[in-house]
Amino acid sequence: MRLTVYTDYTLRVLMYLSLRHDSGTLSTIEEIADAYDISRHHLMKIVHQMGNAGLLETVRGRSGGVRLARDPEAISIGMVVRIAEGDFSLVECFESGKETRCAISPACNLTRGLRRALDAFMLELDRMTLRDAVAAPSVAASLLGIDQAGRKVIPLVPVPGKARGRAG
Repeated sequence: MRLTVYTDYTLRVLMYLSLRHDSGTLSTIEEIADAYDISRHHLMKIVHQMGNAGLLETVRGRSGGVRLARDPEAISIGMVVRIAEGDFSLVECFESGKETRCAISPACNLTRGLRRALDAFMLELDRMTLRDAVAAPSVAASLLGIDQAGRKVIPLVPVPGKARGRAG
């Protein structure tokens, strides 16, 4: 199974915000985009969707931003993946209501095996929380340019290996 780039970015946004959760500090899409060197446009869609799902609190205006609406321990990675992915049709015959063109469909047991594999995958993700996803919070915060008080730190020297442009 392969998750989409959208889901990858969604998990990154939530992990970033989990590092700032205890401080209650708002983060901007610009800060998150800069920290990961990814497109603000992608992040705007993610923040909108996660806000609608009740995982993020958004504050509009000049001093606005975004923060987790729940404790990181109350957000499972499985929940996030289900919201971000939406469709888990691994093969054509997974798609409900769609007629399959497979000649052996009436005699195939592969669909059942793939369903069990997907269920096991999601069960494992359900066991992991957003808090669990960051093994070393202080190291992760440092790598993302967040100081211990939750404020964004702008390095004076460019980070080696970090591209200037944005992906997407």
